[in-house]
Amino acid sequence: MADTAPVMICASGPDKLAIFFNAGWLTFTGRTMEQELGYGWTDGVHPDDLAECLASYSASFDARTDCHIEYRLRRADGEYRSVACNGAPRFAPDGVFAGYIASCTDITDAKRAQQKELARQKLESVGMLASGVAHEFNNLLGGILASSELALAESAERSRVEDTLQRIRTAAIRGGGIVRQLLIYSGNEGPALEAIDVSLVIEEMLPLLRVSISKHAVLKIDLGKQFPEVRGNSSQIRQVVMNLVSNASDAIGEHSGVISVSTMLVRARQDSFGPDVTKLPKGDYIRIEVSDTGIGMTPEVQARIFDPFFTTKFPGNGRGLGLAVTQGIVRAHGGNISVRSSGQGTAFDVLLPCAAKTARETGSPIAFPGTEKIASRARTILVVEDEDLLRLAVSKALTKRGFSVIQACDGSAGIELIRVHKNDIAAVLLDVTLPGKSSREIFEEVSRFRPSVKVILTSAYGEETVARSFMGLRVEHFIRKPFQLAELVGVLQDALSD
Repeated sequence: MADTAPVMICASGPDKLAIFFNAGWLTFTGRTMEQELGYGWTDGVHPDDLAECLASYSASFDARTDCHIEYRLRRADGEYRSVACNGAPRFAPDGVFAGYIASCTDITDAKRAQQKELARQKLESVGMLASGVAHEFNNLLGGILASSELALAESAERSRVEDTLQRIRTAAIRGGGIVRQLLIYSGNEGPALEAIDVSLVIEEMLPLLRVSISKHAVLKIDLGKQFPEVRGNSSQIRQVVMNLVSNASDAIGEHSGVISVSTMLVRARQDSFGPDVTKLPKGDYIRIEVSDTGIGMTPEVQARIFDPFFTTKFPGNGRGLGLAVTQGIVRAHGGNISVRSSGQGTAFDVLLPCAAKTARETGSPIAFPGTEKIASRARTILVVEDEDLLRLAVSKALTKRGFSVIQACDGSAGIELIRVHKNDIAAVLLDVTLPGKSSREIFEEVSRFRPSVKVILTSAYGEETVARSFMGLRVEHFIRKPFQLAELVGVLQDALSD
């Protein structure tokens, strides 16, 4: 009966020495009965688990209690597998203690499935956290951006004050891009694509790159100018460059070395890109090369370098996701990434397809609120926004632009103002996430009282995410936080001219 059971079975005598193993155990371990008897079975226990295994076994044996032990046991093919052993004391008919009987089960696959599920749940939790943080942070960035633009418009002396406010404004715009990556990571939206100058994006990163690399490394830059634009996401391109430079710095470590970053325009036939990238369409590509003079890679490492969770770093210094994410970003942009290493030094080549036109000229003047043509007649705008800094800055800017503005700090106040001023309101700038009455209730209230009133939804989340909250309602106008005030005025004017 023991030999036909679908589990491994073993038994011991009152002296703790093993006296029996069934066919399942012997088949699993690939050993004979003679080899396993006594304490011979411990030869197959993983060395790291042996002491704890024997201690638990002995303690249960001495107390005559049920025994539950989990340890790694070497299978016949040499692989250590996790097994769960459950033993119980056995007694002779006269009540004399006779030893233990135990059944053991291979639980390796079940543990791996459990760990995979826990990892998935952890990623979901991180995604939820990223989504919530992104929403709150974007609200703050919206207030910073609106306030700095308003101060620029009002500043009489455009010297040191202007330079400082310009830096605040630039930081808010870049911060908004970083937050959007959090939302993309959390699965709430896809990356927004635009025409970008790759060399300019990298040039803007140089101060950050220089302070991020090893103190033993020298950063050399060779960025081409006036290249065609690439249609992509600037935040993700920055992430690609940062990941590659960070890896190059790790490769140099505590030794002196050089990290080189360059861009060039590749005009070539499809077959000239090499065997690894022949699937790319013919055409022009911007090539980003990040190389180092570090320790290099073996062919085995190069073969696995883009695998998720593969890392050559010490435990705790990396999770093995950087290059996998980098490859995913590059492929999502229609490009390719490859690695070259010959024993010393490594070079990564990123190819991104060019858009049709030449990179746009930079440094164009900013259109500040108050410089556009003033509206021919005052229109009343209801601003419903719970972030005080953003609401006050937007309201003041719209007032300077020629609009008449009334404000509500929550959904309940917004409903009340709609009822009081229903004959005056021309448009509602409506934050999607509000305390009190929901934005959907406000939208429905506006539709009942004055269907002609234009509703412009605004949120730190993307338009697709917002649309799901307003299923069944006709959403025509949306502006994403953090927005520039000139953008908002344009959206308002478009809505009111419909």
